[in-house]
This record gives sequence, structure tokens and C-alpha cells, in this order.
Amino acid sequence: MDELLSNTKSGAETEVDPEGSLIDADIGGYYTWMNQQRLSGADESAFLIWFEDRNEAVAIGPSMPRGTSSSSSMNLGQILALMS
Repeated sequence: MDELLSNTKSGAETEVDPEGSLIDADIGGYYTWMNQQRLSGADESAFLIWFEDRNEAVAIGPSMPRGTSSSSSMNLGQILALMS
């Protein structure tokens, strides 16, 4: 991300790094969730990260089972329904 913003390469095209950007977004989402846990009522809150281009999501909340994963195909509305 720093390379994309700083444009330090002189005269050369900046190479796009979607995998690196996805990692940055994943870590940013995790830090956001951690900070959310400091708020009052955090034990009743839910958090969703949706990776559009990869058809993946991470859903955290009181109604979601811990430490599990699913290979089922769902749309965003179905995931939100599970979380509520």
C-alpha cells in the first residue's frame, strides 16, 4: 500500500498488487473488530467482512458458531440473516 501511495518509482509504472491490498484490508478489518470489542455492548455486536472479488466472507457475532467454516454458497442477505 505504501508503494502505491508514495509513487517513489521514477518514470516506471506502479504495479497493482491486489493480493497485498487484500491482506492490508484483512488486517484492517481485524483491527477494526478488535477495537469494536472495547465498546460497551460488544458482546452483542456482529462484524462482517465481505471479499467481493473472492466470494468469501468472515462473520463474527453471538449467533455465529465459533471456530467453524462453511463451504456453502450464500449471498450477502443470507449471511446477514444468519447473523441476526
